Amino acid sequence: MSEFRYSFDNFNEPEPISNRPETIWGVVISCMIVSWICVGLRLYVRFRVVRAPGWDDLCVILYLLMISAGSIAICLSVNYGLGKHFLILEPWETKGFLQTFYVGNAAYVSSTALIKEALLLQYLRVFDRGIFVRRLLIGLIVFTALWGVAYSFLAWAPCIPVQDFWNNGGPTCYGYGSQYAGPFVATFESHAAINMALDTLVLIIPLPLFFKDGTTTCTRVRLVGLLSMGLFVLVFATWRLVTIIEHQVATRPTRDPTWYGPISIILAVLEVDAASVCASVPIFWPVLRNLDWGKIFVTQEINITRETRYMDDDEDRLTRNTTHSRTGSEVDLGGDGSRKGTRNKGMYYQDSYVLSQVDPLRTSIEHVHASARSDMAKGGSNKWMKI
Repeated sequence: MSEFRYSFDNFNEPEPISNRPETIWGVVISCMIVSWICVGLRLYVRFRVVRAPGWDDLCVILYLLMISAGSIAICLSVNYGLGKHFLILEPWETKGFLQTFYVGNAAYVSSTALIKEALLLQYLRVFDRGIFVRRLLIGLIVFTALWGVAYSFLAWAPCIPVQDFWNNGGPTCYGYGSQYAGPFVATFESHAAINMALDTLVLIIPLPLFFKDGTTTCTRVRLVGLLSMGLFVLVFATWRLVTIIEHQVATRPTRDPTWYGPISIILAVLEVDAASVCASVPIFWPVLRNLDWGKIFVTQEINITRETRYMDDDEDRLTRNTTHSRTGSEVDLGGDGSRKGTRNKGMYYQDSYVLSQVDPLRTSIEHVHASARSDMAKGGSNKWMKI
């Protein structure tokens, strides 16, 4: 028999902003896009630029697959009642919500362990062998792996068979699928607490590099940036733990997972996606900053045409019967005949441009029409602009 208490006592509560579909979709989709961009750039640098992939990159790839599946499941859960009161859902909505929640929760549990493993394995490339910090790292890597495997098993197999999780439970459900409030709440709270403690350790491990002799100012600035991003991860993890404890995993004052769950779900997404940014930016940012983007991308090509028009009644006697063009460059670049390689001084001093330079008081008698053509790289269409 279930210990959970269901009632309509909370139906008069105002709707939190985190329960609105636009909030859930906006946060989850935006975070997933940012995570994909950062992880994609990281993997590109590791595999194509420096050509030095490692085990941490494998963890990041697995994380990306997990969090993508979880984010899609969360977005779909909105169509099955996430953000509404659980008691007003239709039976098909209840089943759909439990199925999507199963995928989203299990993916989150696995992704938290994978992204922490990626960061810890990444730190191994920095610290020398034989020092205390490196031994601490190895211990944390082993502990995080065991923690991730244990809770991932509880999340991916909350019932035997698994379909009992969304089919009204059963006697063989435990942990995340338990039908009793005590073990159910303890599973969520213990995972969130250990997760926050590991986030704190991952955040402070790079601190010795900040005070290490020989560390440049640039390196210290990068460490400050990394610690700042890591601080956001810790804030989200702590905030999520507070929301879980406040409503006892959506069981207090009444069992209402679709109403009390959205804020914890959103914070979980923010936490793991922010952690992926922390794990990726230090890899790709130094490489991207040193690239000469002007030599890689052609954003706009401009062709300028200049036309000189002369009025019949204002022709200058010095420029009459001339070509009105600067042929000097063409003559000098010829080189295949004495006629093309020799400067015609008479024609040179009849050039309208030269006349205007040697005689600044000379009245201009030409009308200039210029146009510019821009070939935009994105659209590919030609645009004309008169000058």
